[in-house]
Amino acid sequence: MIDVLEHRGPDDFGVWYEGQVGLGHRRLAIRDLSPAGHQPQCDPSGQIVVSYNGEIYNDREVRAALARDFGLTFRSTCDTEIIPVGYLAWGEEFFHRLEGMFAIALWDRAEKKLVLARDGVGIKPIFYSADQDVVRFASEIKALLADPHQSQRLSSEGVHRFLARGYCGPTSTTLEGIRQVPPGTVMTFTSHRETSRRFWQPKRQPDIRSVDEAVDGFLALWPQVVRDQLVSDVPVGILQSGGIDSTLVSLAANDSSRSPTPLFTAQFADKSFDEVPLAASVAKHLGAPFHPISVAAPGGLAEVLRRVVKIYDGQVADEASIPLFLLSAAVRQHVKVALSGDGGDEFFGGYQTYAASPAAAVLGHLLPRAVWQAFGRASYARAGSDETRLPLLAKVTRLALGIADGGAKHAHAYWRRLVPAFLLNDLYGPELRPLVDLDPFEEYRGILASEAGTLVDRCLVADQRFHLPGGLLLKSDAMSMAHGLEIRVPLLDRRVMEFAGRIDARLLLGRTGDSKRVLRAAARRLGAPEAVVSAGKRGFNTPLARLLRVDLRPLAEDCFDKAADRLTPWLEPNTVRRLWREHRDAVVNHDYALWPILNLSLWLDETGGKRGQAAVPPRAIAVANNAFTGDGAGALQTGAGHVSGNR
Repeated sequence: MIDVLEHRGPDDFGVWYEGQVGLGHRRLAIRDLSPAGHQPQCDPSGQIVVSYNGEIYNDREVRAALARDFGLTFRSTCDTEIIPVGYLAWGEEFFHRLEGMFAIALWDRAEKKLVLARDGVGIKPIFYSADQDVVRFASEIKALLADPHQSQRLSSEGVHRFLARGYCGPTSTTLEGIRQVPPGTVMTFTSHRETSRRFWQPKRQPDIRSVDEAVDGFLALWPQVVRDQLVSDVPVGILQSGGIDSTLVSLAANDSSRSPTPLFTAQFADKSFDEVPLAASVAKHLGAPFHPISVAAPGGLAEVLRRVVKIYDGQVADEASIPLFLLSAAVRQHVKVALSGDGGDEFFGGYQTYAASPAAAVLGHLLPRAVWQAFGRASYARAGSDETRLPLLAKVTRLALGIADGGAKHAHAYWRRLVPAFLLNDLYGPELRPLVDLDPFEEYRGILASEAGTLVDRCLVADQRFHLPGGLLLKSDAMSMAHGLEIRVPLLDRRVMEFAGRIDARLLLGRTGDSKRVLRAAARRLGAPEAVVSAGKRGFNTPLARLLRVDLRPLAEDCFDKAADRLTPWLEPNTVRRLWREHRDAVVNHDYALWPILNLSLWLDETGGKRGQAAVPPRAIAVANNAFTGDGAGALQTGAGHVSGNR
């Protein structure tokens, strides 16, 4: 289990066993590079054993409190050391005290209890399976599947959600019996029961009503947050785009009190995507080293996509994964740690949908949903040959179909749909056909419907709790850790997230619906180049329509036409062939519908069709595998372990 996760921790590995219990770990050495950071690790009494992935940014404060209140002394500067003793001191309340990103597994030898904990917004993943008498857990599903007794059967509902969203969600997966520890949650397993308790989640309680107050408050905490996340005993860089979020990170990281932090930017051959000029202006303004990184694939995009799919274990289909995978590989040649601007859109109003949702709530009532559906289908059928980045007709189609599927108040969730609902009757095979009417956005919509506040408030919270951890953060973790690169996200520091939750949504969007108004004002006050402050959002997405028709055409021909039967019994091969030929010939643009199907096909090919197998009967002993990527502090990485013995 730890062998298949070597990419996450190439520097060291360790295994701890006691009877039917075992923990394993792969280490990425970032803080305290000495053997003192080795994992699994025990407290001095030997009661608590930990395998941990992540970074604790307030470990010095926690360490000081433990020394003051409990007289503890420490032998290292590794943040791992505070975890077992912190748990002994404060129990489960300890996790609420932590500021950072983490996936933690603890075995309490006295209580015979396994504890799994995941950070509040879900930056670090924990996958687990719990059979009758077996518990396995890991940072990636491939570690669970390394146990031959783990079922490899696809989940029909999981595949249904995957095709609709490009990911399953922050708690589920595409495989039967394998789930994720929810963000901000502590789960415990004993021989008698399984329990779960949430210790933190994003929320919105606006009480900041002026832009000046919001900017003042943000700038009062931002430099310290970035300073905390720069802690490392190895080189650190910044993933600099041409946008506001990463620019704010660079501005705070490159103040006059420390050595310049290098900036790394993806360089695209297509100049409509290339952000090197804007990023270079930031580097020049700061006097920081600047490294434009070409994201061209020397061996071809098809081979890169196959590698990406293998890393994901069938959990994410996001076209932005390809450039992130290539960028991470190149950046890893220079640094082990990189700070990014992830999270700014979800917490500071960066998506156009936040401004569009209130408009949809009004427009949606003007026509029956059936009319919106007909209009959406008609515009979808006309979008054939346009290969620009965000075609106008595609936007109109999404607007109409989102209102048709989600209604006037919940269209926000459905605008993210990949395979349109109207294709399912013809597309779904015997395994998925019973699920045609099952809403794959039910959880997403549930947050939108249940939260208090304005519609924009609810859209923000839904993205923070569902879309961000379900897809985007899983993408960031998987693509970077595939190369042993740790990505840190200052805008997802709990202090920043809680502050953002206090800002009135009208301040985030501005009167004209412009995005991230507060962050733009903060960047301007810090002296960011005006061209960056006023630039529109570009994103990291690639032009899918052209990608499928040109760069990936041989691979698409194979998966969608020659080997379409591979998708049986999940999808109807002849329908897949028809959709591909319509797209290939520019009759209809099926790019987003075909993308998750292509990823599913490649994963089935990678695994030799094993995903259709029934579950293997459980064995008599229990195995809990903790595969955690360790990212800084004490250099951690995937820990794989197993707890055996009757649960």
